[in-house]
Amino acid sequence: MYRFLLFLSLFCSLAAQAQKPGGVRGSVIDSTSKEGLNDATVSVVTAKDSSLISFALTSNSGFFEIKNLDTGSYVLMISYQGYPNILKAFGITTDKPVVDFGSIKADQEYKAMKEVILNSTPPVQIKGDTLAYNAGAFKTKPNATVEDLLKKLPGVQVERDGTVKTQGENVQKIYVDGKEFFGNDPKMATKNLTADMIDQVEVYEEQSEQSRFSGVDDGNRTRTINLKLKKDKKKGLFGRVGAGVGTDGRYESNASVSYFKGSSKLSLVARSNNINSIGFTQGDITGVGVGGGGNNNSAASAPGITRNTNAGLNYSDLWGKKTEVTGSYFFNNSNTNNTSSSYRQTFFTDSTLNRNQRSVNDNSSSNHRLNMRLTYQIDSFNSVIYTPNVSIQHSENDRFTGTQTFAQKGTQEYRLNDNTSSIHNEGNGSNWGNNLLFRHRFRVRGRTFSINLSNTWNNSDRDGLTDSKFGFYTQGIKTKDSLVQQINRTVNGTNNYGLSASYTEPIGRDKVLELNYAYNNNSNSNDRSVYDYNNFTGEYDLVNQLQTNRFRNNNESNRLGANLRVVKKKYNYQMGMAVQQLELSSNNLSKGAIIRQTFNNLFPTGSFNYRFARSKNLRFDYRGRTNQPSATQLQPIRDVSNPLYQTEGNPALRQEYSNNFTLMYNSFNMMRFRNLFTRFTFGNTYNKIVNSVTQLGKGVQLNRPVNADGAYNMSGVVDFGVPISKQKGGNINTTTNFNLNRDVSLADGVKNYTNNLVIGENVRVNYNYKEKLDLGISGGVSYNRARNTLNARQNNTYYRYLASADVSYIFPRNFVLSTDVDYTATTGLTAGFNQSFLLWNASFAHQMFKNKRGELKLTVFDILKQNRSINRNIADNYIEDVQNTVLQRYFMLTFTWNLSKFGAAQQGGRGGNQMIRMGR
Repeated sequence: MYRFLLFLSLFCSLAAQAQKPGGVRGSVIDSTSKEGLNDATVSVVTAKDSSLISFALTSNSGFFEIKNLDTGSYVLMISYQGYPNILKAFGITTDKPVVDFGSIKADQEYKAMKEVILNSTPPVQIKGDTLAYNAGAFKTKPNATVEDLLKKLPGVQVERDGTVKTQGENVQKIYVDGKEFFGNDPKMATKNLTADMIDQVEVYEEQSEQSRFSGVDDGNRTRTINLKLKKDKKKGLFGRVGAGVGTDGRYESNASVSYFKGSSKLSLVARSNNINSIGFTQGDITGVGVGGGGNNNSAASAPGITRNTNAGLNYSDLWGKKTEVTGSYFFNNSNTNNTSSSYRQTFFTDSTLNRNQRSVNDNSSSNHRLNMRLTYQIDSFNSVIYTPNVSIQHSENDRFTGTQTFAQKGTQEYRLNDNTSSIHNEGNGSNWGNNLLFRHRFRVRGRTFSINLSNTWNNSDRDGLTDSKFGFYTQGIKTKDSLVQQINRTVNGTNNYGLSASYTEPIGRDKVLELNYAYNNNSNSNDRSVYDYNNFTGEYDLVNQLQTNRFRNNNESNRLGANLRVVKKKYNYQMGMAVQQLELSSNNLSKGAIIRQTFNNLFPTGSFNYRFARSKNLRFDYRGRTNQPSATQLQPIRDVSNPLYQTEGNPALRQEYSNNFTLMYNSFNMMRFRNLFTRFTFGNTYNKIVNSVTQLGKGVQLNRPVNADGAYNMSGVVDFGVPISKQKGGNINTTTNFNLNRDVSLADGVKNYTNNLVIGENVRVNYNYKEKLDLGISGGVSYNRARNTLNARQNNTYYRYLASADVSYIFPRNFVLSTDVDYTATTGLTAGFNQSFLLWNASFAHQMFKNKRGELKLTVFDILKQNRSINRNIADNYIEDVQNTVLQRYFMLTFTWNLSKFGAAQQGGRGGNQMIRMGR
């Protein structure tokens, strides 16, 4: 805690030292009307070399003020559309630190003294619903990745595993110049592209293809980031390759190479290492489970040690004048080894089950992914978009566990059972999806028609071998031994196809009416065969009838709706209503039982957007939706492969219905460079599918899904940022967030409402001094509280403190010293799981050769050898603390070569200069 407060005190001292005494102010008015010119750009440049120091926009009255100027000679430059540029020289001295120009008149006859070229944009701009960050205003260390850049942006968070969040929501897509980059995997861009390539980062919620075409929101939004490349990165061959070797057998190699020529863009990424740097998002379509890591420091506390090799190719181009194509292929092979220990408390009305478990896991997987997007512009009124994707995966998992469970009633505690097990799973999966969209625009403006066809087919088969030994106790005395030896085979299949159509008709100049229809059919199959070991034959040839089952599930829906969108100068809104009929059928082929259900639902929708000013807007959204149970949740078969934790489906499950409300407010003060981003959400769910846990005796539990009401969720994020010095020096950013989640579960048939409250505060300071020192410091605390209606023993409160600092300094002769420190402390967990540790990494590099294209770097990871991974899980009627194996101290020597066919190599984080050229 002392160290945490020390970091916060450093924030204040940095901000205080960054303040400068000088300033300039005045008002820009029209010489004829004498009215103020709103949003005129006022810039301050040095008189010596015309370097941009700061800038601002005038207010509604034409007033401007620029503070924090050092003593020296400057030129004030004023530009406004339709008026010639105005330049005025001035100086800041200790005797006269503030210069007031009073009223500065602008007219069409004013002759500019010099030609001015301004290559600068504000650090943050609000363009409609899009937040646009000027990457050059946020300095990063040399050879930084896009992930490093995103960490410095106000309102953007990067989790330890590399997941990117904006305003509390996960980013699901990252584009490069508006084009897909290796499909929809955000980490492929953030972990493989360098920060020096990026000119601007755009953050927004992307609507569906049909919505963007028709102009009517269908509610299908995806949190998206678009990375706009610098102009000099849009032509030529560039990238970097590197390799390293370290102690304890650690190694890494990587390559990221791009070739751009006109509309043709080709990118290659590849890496191989055993330091948890995977560079992409892992997925599992086999049901076996895959191990993971992250990237560099973000993977410091990732569970297990991961060896990974992957390679991919991304391509985009224009074929002729009418066809645009984007495609990618990616291959990955990984293996993760992890040893974990956990302590779980499961609460019932009259007792508590305490479980200690230790497990050893070995996960391996390999997969191939192929994505494509083809856009054909038939003519100026018609176009077709086709997006197929294919993925194939093979996974294997070996798990060895030892478990002890104790029952606690009052002050008494006694052993209920113990277990040792060996489980092997192996699976294959494949997925194929297609989406075809036809769009037609009529000659009448605003009248459109579009139709979308989609199909998804996937199949997975999994084979498993279980060898488990159980001991059961009565009042602490062993009374029974049980042995489970069986093999199982599960085959799952899904076939989904849908059709949606939309027609829009303009009503007057500012209104659009949309009629829409959607049909969807989703078929699932789940076949499971289980065979027990036969002591007489020595084979697994005894069919386990209780666990063997063939099951089919189908849901078919028809939905018809209408929306009205109204667009005014300052605001726009949309209202809509849809009606849907859904038929759900479940067919247990093994038992010859069929259950059919029909649901009729109304789906009201609404949105409102108000723009107070160019950089200030408010938005409200409401959506209703349904969620159908999966085939596994419906399948009425009891899985006792783990006799202590049995599961069973429920064919009588009904669909869920959710209401979701969102309120957002974004503001950026162009005069003071202050940003405020807020987002609040509320959602509740009727007939939510929850877990019902029943005790069967001797510590054996049965988990069965049921429907229950009473679940809701509230969340909020407030992000506020101010500059240390506009365009120079850095910024201070604070993020406040809360989440209140009320969930429902049943324990022995009694409802339990769990209220989880999380409140967090984080402060980050980014500071850059004369392009030599790059400093980032952050500190945060989160308060976590869980309350339960069924059993007060499950109530718990704990705190987590996080503080970090990352520093890099460029010495003469191109030597670079970098270090980062992360301090983590947790209080309130189970005894033995509370943690307080310091993760300290450092590197020393030398940039060499012409244009600094080569870099030799020595890195030390976890200098103090304190790294660890401890997490708390709260779900249903239990609390669990888990500790995993993590990477610890190693040394590594790496060499990196920067490729640049056109021009000098650009060094990451030192670009983005706001340069002005002035001439006679």
